[in-house]
Amino acid sequence: MIDFEALQKLRVKDGDLLVVPESTEQSDMELLAEAIQIMNGVRSVIVRGPIKQLGTADMNKLGWYRA
Repeated sequence: MIDFEALQKLRVKDGDLLVVPESTEQSDMELLAEAIQIMNGVRSVIVRGPIKQLGTADMNKLGWYRA
């Protein structure tokens, strides 16, 4: 079900990263990706949030070594 109170207009560009609420179903994410590609002719990455950018020290602690 779409929460129309929370609806926002986005101008999605090719390669954009979109973060959807953690409660979003996989099938809804797939429909969103398909709709974006059909409407805008672009491909985007859709992930469930929240996400954050990690610094080099944090990545190293997790074993994701970065030179």
